[in-house]
Amino acid sequence: MESDRGVALILALLVLAFLTILGSALVTTATIDIWISDNYKTATQNLYLAETGIDQAREFLRVSGRAPTQLLTEAAGADGQLVTSTDLATLLASDDQPLIPGDPLLRLTGQPLIDSSGRTAGHYYVWLRNDAADGMAATTDGNEVLTLLSVGLIGRARKVIEVTVQKGRFPALPGTDTKLDPRLRTVAGLESLAASITKNGTDVYNPVGRGAQAIGNYGSPANYKVAVASGDVALGPGSGYGILLVRGAVRVTGNFSWNGLILIIGQGVMTWSNGARGTIHGGLFIARTRAADGSMLAVPGDIMADLTPATIVYDAAAIRAANQTFPYNRY
Repeated sequence: MESDRGVALILALLVLAFLTILGSALVTTATIDIWISDNYKTATQNLYLAETGIDQAREFLRVSGRAPTQLLTEAAGADGQLVTSTDLATLLASDDQPLIPGDPLLRLTGQPLIDSSGRTAGHYYVWLRNDAADGMAATTDGNEVLTLLSVGLIGRARKVIEVTVQKGRFPALPGTDTKLDPRLRTVAGLESLAASITKNGTDVYNPVGRGAQAIGNYGSPANYKVAVASGDVALGPGSGYGILLVRGAVRVTGNFSWNGLILIIGQGVMTWSNGARGTIHGGLFIARTRAADGSMLAVPGDIMADLTPATIVYDAAAIRAANQTFPYNRY
C-alpha cells in the first residue's frame, strides 16, 4: 500500500509538471500572438502615417506656386547639397530642410498627427529630392518629376516609403516642343486626357438639351481655374483665366481674351458670330474624337474651326499658371 501511494504521488507530480509546461506554452503562445498583433498594428499605423505625409506633400507642391528647382534648392539647405540617405538620423544631422514639417520648431519631433480623440497618433517627416533621371541629389529640375521620402514614427518603430511624383499638366502643344506627346495622336489618349482634366475640374458644366453653356468672365489673374463643359459653349464677351475644356462645339458670341489653354476635344468645332474676335495668351488645341451622335471615333477626325478672327500668342507662363491646378500624381 505504501509503495502504491508513492507511485500515485509520482504520477500526480508528473501530471502537474505536464500541466505546468502546457500552461506555460499556452501563455507564451498567447504572449507571442499579442506581440505579433501589436507589431502588425504599429506597422500598419506607421504606413498610414507615411502615406499621410506623401498626400500632404503632394498638396503642398500643388499649391506652393514655386518651381521644382526652387523647392529643391530650398530643401538642400545652406550647403546646396541634397542628402540622399533614407536614414532619419543622417537627414536630421544634415542641413537639409524637410518639406514637412515646415515649422523649424518641429524639426526634432516631426509633424504630429492628431486622431479623432485629440491625441497624438504619431509623427512623420517628408523630405524632397530629385528623380533618378535628373539625379537624386541634383537641385535643378528638368522634367517636373520629383521624389518624396516619407518617414512615419510611432514610438521607436518607423516606416520609410519613397514615392516618385509628376506634375499633372496638359502635354506641350504641337509646335512648342521638339516632341509631340503620343496621347495627342490617338482617340484613346485624347479621351484619357479629357477625363483627367474633368476629374480635376474647378467647374463642370452639363448644358441641358441643345442649349449652350455661356462663359464670359472666368477666373482671375490670381485664380486660374479649370472649366469643363460636357456640351456646347457660347464663349464671350469677357476675359478668362485657366483651362477651358469643351466636349461639344464652341461658338464665340462676343470679343474675349483668354489666358491659359482652350481645349476643344470631342466634336472639334469652333465658330464665330459676326464681328466677334478673340485673343488667346497660352494655347489652343482642337481635336475631334467623337461622331455627331456622341460615339467614339476609331481615329481622330477632321475638325471644323475658323481661326481667322483669333489672335493666338503662345505664352508659357500662362500655360504653367493654368496647369497649376493639377496635382502631383504618383509616377
